[in-house]
Amino acid sequence: MLKLLSYVAGAAALSFGLLASAPQASSHTVEKTLRLVFDIPMNHPRVPYFLAMAAQVARDTSGQIKIDPNPGGKIHPGFASVEALKNGDADLTFVNASNLERLDPRFGFINLPFTIDDTMMAKAETRDGIVDLLDSLARPQGLRVIGLMRGADQLLVFRDRTVNAVADLKGLRIRVAGAGIYQDIMNGLGAEPIVLPIPELKPSFARGTLDGVFTSPGAWLSQLDMAAPRATHAPGLMMITYVLVVRTEALDSLEPSGRQALLDAARLEISDNWERMNADDAAIMKQMAGKGAVLTTIQDTAPWRAAVAPVVTGYAQRHSQTWAEFQRRLHAR
Repeated sequence: MLKLLSYVAGAAALSFGLLASAPQASSHTVEKTLRLVFDIPMNHPRVPYFLAMAAQVARDTSGQIKIDPNPGGKIHPGFASVEALKNGDADLTFVNASNLERLDPRFGFINLPFTIDDTMMAKAETRDGIVDLLDSLARPQGLRVIGLMRGADQLLVFRDRTVNAVADLKGLRIRVAGAGIYQDIMNGLGAEPIVLPIPELKPSFARGTLDGVFTSPGAWLSQLDMAAPRATHAPGLMMITYVLVVRTEALDSLEPSGRQALLDAARLEISDNWERMNADDAAIMKQMAGKGAVLTTIQDTAPWRAAVAPVVTGYAQRHSQTWAEFQRRLHAR
């Protein structure tokens, strides 16, 4: 965890010290500021990767391109960040991929249960293929997907409940980050999905309007901590991802060298750090256990797979072409 905290401090210093650390652009260079919006809190362990990407772009463009995170401190929760891009109020967003399903339900392939895992996603060609498929769906929306961030192999966390089986979830009000596949998964498990973006998670849990939360280790630690000391992990149930989305117009407005610098930084600091983010989550789980949290890991996931199998088959039937493309990229050699 000390390594993670060190990375947080270093990335923040790099990003917010852009003007001091990056060489100054020449008088003939047109400087460009890209407005980046995201809704996860600044103490979330994924934020340092955003900031490291911003710092990398500034260095590689000699300060010509600057990325301004959440300008004016304004937060666009959940789908509102996608709307900010569509409306021209932002240029880039890191957003939970579930929010893209509101643009086009075909995006749901990335959220399907028991499909992607860390072994598959450790391969650069697999990540590149999936980013390419996401990007092909985004282009008609005037958007581009240029990065894919490991969100988490999701957890179910609770205040005082122990969940050992699918039946234990029956009727429980469980927070999910977005509509679509998230909801389908919870419905398949017999729970009641409550859609809430991350800024609304903590207050809703405190008010008692939720029985549990479907979330990442990072949000467990940064948002709930020991207010929710019990967690259940059914490995593979849902590997959530964050996508880095840019307005096509904003990307095209960059000089070729600047555009390439952004694409390179997105890959280096975001997509290619999948395994590092996995290690971050393992450290968080260890930290929570050290505080006294109790984690139940489901050893036999067969009943869980059976409960949500219709989510996958239903998607494959509704969107057969995208499903086939997804499978091709997922199992590329």
